[in-house]
Amino acid sequence: MASGRPGPLRWVYYAYGGRLSPRYAQWVLHDLTCKTWFVRHLTRTLAQWAPSLALLWLPWLPLSITVFLPLLTLFSMLYMSVSFAWEARDARLYRHGFPPELVLPVKRDANSGGK
Repeated sequence: MASGRPGPLRWVYYAYGGRLSPRYAQWVLHDLTCKTWFVRHLTRTLAQWAPSLALLWLPWLPLSITVFLPLLTLFSMLYMSVSFAWEARDARLYRHGFPPELVLPVKRDANSGGK
């Protein structure tokens, strides 16, 4: 990989849907097309969930709310993230200047069982 990995602040910006500079194009391509892209996608989702976790754990709320509400938001975010993972990957590829069709052969191989 010719370009380096973005720093923590840039990665958070990227995790929230921001577009990185062309300097990180190869890293973005690797991030969205490697074998572990789905795990990376879920990691970005958890990074988006962390601030809401901090906001929902308020000491003056009843214990049932401070436990149930963060778990409910986590389940909801993960459900939506898994449901639209492939579309989100295509949108990120397009946003960074890559054609979404770039991953179609990977999808076909996964659906055909590698035949």
